[in-house]
Amino acid sequence: MKKLPPIWLLVCLMMLPQIAETIYSPILPSISQAFYVSVVDAGQTLSIYFIAFAVGVVFWGRMADIIGRRSSMLLGLLCYALACIVAALTNSFSILLAARAMSAFGLAVGSVISQTILRDGYSGKELAQTFNIMGL
Repeated sequence: MKKLPPIWLLVCLMMLPQIAETIYSPILPSISQAFYVSVVDAGQTLSIYFIAFAVGVVFWGRMADIIGRRSSMLLGLLCYALACIVAALTNSFSILLAARAMSAFGLAVGSVISQTILRDGYSGKELAQTFNIMGL
């Protein structure tokens, strides 16, 4: 059996998308002002995020089977990091939307690969206990 990553790392990777969105949501009025769009339009960045995240979960789950867990995780996190840099540097609302989509798509890797790694390494009661810890 391969050595599993520490549980704390898997928990962090699984929580990262939710933490990123929780931090982001309160700045929607500032996004609206900075890009000269309505608050409703700024809210599109949330919709785009959740749609891209859902697509990313399916994509990264499949990629984990094709190219492996580690490679998928690294590619997804790279996608997230590059998209965040683009989002931070852009002056265009359209590019911000695209960057938000790419960041969510990349960050979805943390949720799906963490769960996949746990299912690979544990079974039965041990898996249930581990998912209990992850759910806290």
